[in-house]
Amino acid sequence: MERKKAYYWCTCLQMITPIKVRRLIEEAGGPSEVFGQSDEKLVQMGFTAREQRIYHEACAMEKTIEEEYEKLSQSGIRFVTIEDEEYPVLLKEVADRPIGLFVKGNLPQPDFPKIAIVGARACSSYGKECAEEIARELSAAGAQIVSGMAYGIDCCSQKAALEAGSSYAVLGGGVDICYPRENIGLYEKLIRQGGVISEMRPKTRSIPVLFPRRNRIISGICDAVIIIEARKKSGSLITAEFAGEQGRSVYAVPGSIFSDLSEGCHELIRNGAVLLSSPQDILVDFKLEAAARKVHRQKMPLTEIEQDVYRFIEREPVHIEILLQKTGYPAGTLCSALFQMELKGYISEEAGGCYKRTFNVSDS
Repeated sequence: MERKKAYYWCTCLQMITPIKVRRLIEEAGGPSEVFGQSDEKLVQMGFTAREQRIYHEACAMEKTIEEEYEKLSQSGIRFVTIEDEEYPVLLKEVADRPIGLFVKGNLPQPDFPKIAIVGARACSSYGKECAEEIARELSAAGAQIVSGMAYGIDCCSQKAALEAGSSYAVLGGGVDICYPRENIGLYEKLIRQGGVISEMRPKTRSIPVLFPRRNRIISGICDAVIIIEARKKSGSLITAEFAGEQGRSVYAVPGSIFSDLSEGCHELIRNGAVLLSSPQDILVDFKLEAAARKVHRQKMPLTEIEQDVYRFIEREPVHIEILLQKTGYPAGTLCSALFQMELKGYISEEAGGCYKRTFNVSDS
């Protein structure tokens, strides 16, 4: 059997640890010789009874492998093995690297920084704003944003990155299944402007046990990982742990001391992660300062009334009733000023009649 097809056959062992599968390939003498090992040999290599069953089920699939492999390209899926030049260079350094990757679209380009942004699914408006602005600035500066296409921080950062450049999603299931389904628009745009990646075979459903495996690939592909909002037992902290083990830089965005969404990031910072106070920190570290200046947003001037109202609005939401009291302006005048400032990008309207300053317009 052709070597690449043999590697594809080996992906039938995907529920066995990648390290064991690679050892099996090495001891067998190559991927083409994997299927035909004795139970005694498998036991010597540390295979459990469950793993032996998975192995024998895969052996029985030989007749269908050729047909499956041919259907891959017809469905727009590429299979990149660990021996292919296209396989991510940084991922090759990882001890439990996958033997192959399934890809719809493209893989990240090796010559540009690859930055992962991950965080809470149920993120706050502050976390959403941080994710969008950081991803947008980094993407416009030439960085490639990688995440997991989950709700919250993941999809916010990827949508913003695609406004300015490229982004890549690493999935827990097969690349032919959009998960979560509600992100189908993002999924399709990622395929056009970046790529969707997985070590799991097509038709594999995303289940919780696969997410930590997915997370090690997110960090393994990248030069650095940014965590934005994470509770104490967040899956994002697993990604940060993988990143540390893999020798990647870990950045964490601080948050409110009163929010449990900040606990994970603050713990990371205490343990040595780099405190990320603005996109500029990453841009400087990856020598992208010039690009950062190019994407800096110019402020449209405020009228005298708008300037007066603006000084009473902070990063935290403030209710319109409080603004009426503090500014002393009639309701019509205040509402008009708020509307114009929102159009100019200075403020954003929050739920319940509240307003706050936007993250992406400096006060200078």
